[in-house]
Amino acid sequence: MASPKTALVLGAGAARGAYEAGVVAWLREEFEPGLGRRLPLDIVAGTSVGAIHACFLAATMERPEVQGRVLIAQWESMRVESVLRASFGDIWRVLRESLGKPSRGNRNDVRVGGLVDPAGLRALVGGQIPWTQIGRNLRNGRLDALAVSATHVGSGRTRVFVQRRGGGLPSWSVDPQLEGVATRIGPNHALASAAIPVIFPPVRLRGELHADGALRMSVPLSPALRLGAQRVAVISPSPRRDAIDATRGEHEAVYGSAAYLAGKILGALLMDRTDQDLARLEQLNGLLEAGAREYGPDFLTRIHRALGDGRSSPLHYVRTLLLRPSADLGALAAEYVQSGEFRRADGLAHLAIHKLVEREAPGQADLASFMLFDRGFASRLIELGRKDAALRAADWTRFFSDAPQCAAEEATLEHQRGRLGELQAV
Repeated sequence: MASPKTALVLGAGAARGAYEAGVVAWLREEFEPGLGRRLPLDIVAGTSVGAIHACFLAATMERPEVQGRVLIAQWESMRVESVLRASFGDIWRVLRESLGKPSRGNRNDVRVGGLVDPAGLRALVGGQIPWTQIGRNLRNGRLDALAVSATHVGSGRTRVFVQRRGGGLPSWSVDPQLEGVATRIGPNHALASAAIPVIFPPVRLRGELHADGALRMSVPLSPALRLGAQRVAVISPSPRRDAIDATRGEHEAVYGSAAYLAGKILGALLMDRTDQDLARLEQLNGLLEAGAREYGPDFLTRIHRALGDGRSSPLHYVRTLLLRPSADLGALAAEYVQSGEFRRADGLAHLAIHKLVEREAPGQADLASFMLFDRGFASRLIELGRKDAALRAADWTRFFSDAPQCAAEEATLEHQRGRLGELQAV
């Protein structure tokens, strides 16, 4: 029996995404060699910066041993002035638009609605990902599917762009706010998914504007499940609640600056709902576990028979693992900018970051932490990602084990064996 399909799901966070690179590097360079076998990653799904990482992983799946090293090298080569290519003209344009005075230009102007020139991010996405290799890796069986989510500006719906082996879409959600689109994924899909409102401009896909996928889905767990994942590892750059200073709320009355509020609003827009999604999944897992213990390993087969063979999304147990930063990334950003390592420069981007940190509450640089595409900050997040992943080594070992972890997982395998037998008999 083949190993359960495993998905790696990568969340949103803009410059905070360097944390994901650290986790991937630890998995590929330290955990995998110790395990003695290649880690199966059948499905990769991402939103925002996680979408860029997901595309990179899908495009380099034939060389997993270099993935961590290349990701880290890319993050540690970043300079904030190269990615955040803002000008005074950009700032004036956004101010005019916010006052109801749209910029002059045609409908294909990709910079409409963004503070920052996307040229730096576009060069990063276009130059470091071998896009045509995604299709080859799918055809050669190194990968089952890649999913990238973005927000359709006109309707507010989440569009999940899917490229998978064999083409087409699996059975999809009945949720009208979640639309699946089978396509060949390219640079514009990644750029659209990472287009944080106000900071980066929206991107046109098939003539329609799309923005950051995290506005509606900060972590694309649902698409991974729809694509058949039975094991889901989620890496989210949103810190654990216990990592954030409990006294932060005390600053609200005193530090109600525009920068402080913008950081909080952006954090709210990109709100990570992973805990709620995983809680619902664990409720279903618990129900399946209770049934399997009470009625035996053929429980799921009997349930599916009772529900009817026409069910589009079969019930099954899903093994999960969630990894988040153990430190407050807003505080890390403030410490980095004020340490002197992030030196003042002639560039507008450096000046803007310093001003943002000065205007946020002491020790809180939430807004800046999303915009700090700079090697010093990236290095700190990479090391945090490595450390957090290593502390969970035992959990990763259990996650990648092929042995069933509970009665419900055994029932899932029993049902799959039965279905395979039926198909072979046809």
